[in-house]
Amino acid sequence: MSTMRYDMIIVGGGLVGAGLAVALKQTDLRVAVIDARLPSSDDPRLFALNVSSCQFLENLGFWKTLEPHATPIHQVQVSHRGHFGTVRMHHDEVNLPTLGHVVPAKYIEAAIQAELATLPNVDLYCPARLSALHQLEDGAEVILETDKGEVTLQASIVIGADGASSTVRKLVDIPVDVVDYDQSAMVTRVRLPRSHQHIAYERFYQHGAIAMLPLPDQESACIVTAEKSEIARLSALTDEAYLAEIQKLIGSRLGRLQGITKRYEFPLKMVRAARTLDGAVLLLGNAAHTLHPIAAQGFNLALYEAAVLVEGISTKRHGGHPVSAADLHDMLLQSRQQLTVSVNVSHWLTRIFSSNSLPANLLLSLGMAGFNATTPIKTKFMKMMTGRSGRVPTLLMRQHEQ
Repeated sequence: MSTMRYDMIIVGGGLVGAGLAVALKQTDLRVAVIDARLPSSDDPRLFALNVSSCQFLENLGFWKTLEPHATPIHQVQVSHRGHFGTVRMHHDEVNLPTLGHVVPAKYIEAAIQAELATLPNVDLYCPARLSALHQLEDGAEVILETDKGEVTLQASIVIGADGASSTVRKLVDIPVDVVDYDQSAMVTRVRLPRSHQHIAYERFYQHGAIAMLPLPDQESACIVTAEKSEIARLSALTDEAYLAEIQKLIGSRLGRLQGITKRYEFPLKMVRAARTLDGAVLLLGNAAHTLHPIAAQGFNLALYEAAVLVEGISTKRHGGHPVSAADLHDMLLQSRQQLTVSVNVSHWLTRIFSSNSLPANLLLSLGMAGFNATTPIKTKFMKMMTGRSGRVPTLLMRQHEQ
């Protein structure tokens, strides 16, 4: 059986892997994308994309398709139920048109998959299961099981973008550090009696947090993250009783809530690979680091990393230099600040706000009030969370900034 040779093999055809493949269209790389599942049209997730991630999608030519389904976030308000001190972050404070947009995952996937199918430099193997991965002197070899039989592919670089349970990571024997928060997330849509004014609310409470993110047509996405026992209790409630619980947690900020749609549950863990490079293999996205959704940084971070890689590859190829997985790893290390901020914020927010200690809660309230009043510190934090601090890859920049 013949072996197909590529410049890069991307294992994982979801939002991160397929998004990277589309972004690479500006290079001359020949790419194979492998996915075990067919594209989904019913993904219930709702992404709070920061302004840099939105710009990434606009620079790839997707935004006109996504904009009818995207709701801008102009302000974020963070509070702690039963305690004083609220943090308010407005887009004007960082001179941006918005802080980001809320976009349903299914529309992002549809746009990426439609573009992927048109690219002459990309071959899609789907559905195909990765059964083996071997390191070679000049790259790596993967063996796939498809409905047409076994297929062998080789490339200089293999990207593992196949999620938190990454098969690539297991095949190259990279251990992981797992933090089980003993929490789950419950996601639904809530009908509102009035406009949300493009404000995203995040409120911490005894068992976890509730986020209300703006959606079109007087709706908000409601994400409750809490201890598994609390989510189990909430899951057993009728829609009316669950709506009453949401109302109690969020208060009157959005008026008297009108109703909810179907509820979805997701278990929450932080998974970090002990290393992200192994020979010709580089891990990306959730395969490298699965974050708690509390700070909405997981997908934003993955797109940031994809932008870093594309810019680095383009620069090297333009100079006539070959690119290795080690080169890509070095590029990401040079941009480590964004990863460190995202991981630390996502992890420690779950720890800090889960304390029921009276002194700790008093210090937290004072800290939130102080943070909101300290403009330079808050502005710096907002720039980090929107991907606008430090070195910003070209794919995350507006045309006039490049």
